[in-house]
Amino acid sequence: MSTKKISRRDFLKAAGISAAAIGLTACGGSSSTAASTTGSAGSAAVSAESAAFSVTADVTGDRAPYVERFAELISDKTGGRYQANVIAAGSLGNGSDMAQMLQMGTLDVLMSDDMTMDGVLDGALGFAWLPGLVADYDEADKYYLKGWIADEVAKIMEQNSLIRISSYCNGFRQVGNIIRPVTEMSDLAGLKIRTPSVASVVSFYEKCGALPVMIAGSEVLNALQTGTVDGLDNAVFNYTNQGVLDVITHITELNYCYSGGCFIAGSPFWEKLSDEDKTAFKEAAQEASDEFTEFFREKTEKITNDGVASGQWTVDQPSDGMKAKLQEIYRQIWEESRGTYSDEIMDAITSGDYKNK
Repeated sequence: MSTKKISRRDFLKAAGISAAAIGLTACGGSSSTAASTTGSAGSAAVSAESAAFSVTADVTGDRAPYVERFAELISDKTGGRYQANVIAAGSLGNGSDMAQMLQMGTLDVLMSDDMTMDGVLDGALGFAWLPGLVADYDEADKYYLKGWIADEVAKIMEQNSLIRISSYCNGFRQVGNIIRPVTEMSDLAGLKIRTPSVASVVSFYEKCGALPVMIAGSEVLNALQTGTVDGLDNAVFNYTNQGVLDVITHITELNYCYSGGCFIAGSPFWEKLSDEDKTAFKEAAQEASDEFTEFFREKTEKITNDGVASGQWTVDQPSDGMKAKLQEIYRQIWEESRGTYSDEIMDAITSGDYKNK
């Protein structure tokens, strides 16, 4: 489950990125490196007793302001000793590229979702969003963001030189479509639903009688307009990015699959921090993450309610009969996942013990 490491020189050459552009780290308490700063720190040069570190987000959009907020909090919590060189979101390549940069020490901190990191770690994190683990935000907070799921994700990341220093909400995946309301299992039957290439998500829709279609997110709008797909599986929060707000006519809040995200530090950077500074970084990352979680959930609620108020879509709930059938599907997928994930992990999930850890 380890990620292949490449030499720093070869990676930068392949990516077309110069060390100067990245803002290579000057770690410790006695660096003379100068770096541009953001947030409350302004644009003053870093003093001789300060250290610069680099931070970015893996995608453009709503996460970017919270990287800036993280930079501001770090400056405040360390009395200005650590100043962030905030790199434009998404400018250093994809999630895999940036994970390797964290491992090599050419990037220090990254804001990314767990599903993106799963692609880097050969699918090792996929147990975290197996269908049916959490049913609402209260359970998501208790069992994922602040519980066993996040702890297990962090262990696997650390084995691959990635240090998970916070948790934030990446939302529930819902089914939206342009054909009909979905409240019974029979309503899903035959619908062509765009899904990500996540084995458990694909299996879920297959077992529901739908037809999963795996296409790029950028192609969803055109696919809906041309009838290539009838709907999509995604968090409502992401409808804006995919341009489908004015196309989707029915949403069913299945709440079958939840995932999170985090700020991640690279081991080369993290191992040079004092215990006191590690605490400051964790606190700043979690504060910024908590603020993003609040924003994420408020925006999701607003998008959902605005769509109903305008008459753009209906928002439906699965019937009790459909919920019972979903529970059966969850357990089927859990059992099928044995062998993919360790017995220790799957025993905790199938027994329900993950809720008590």
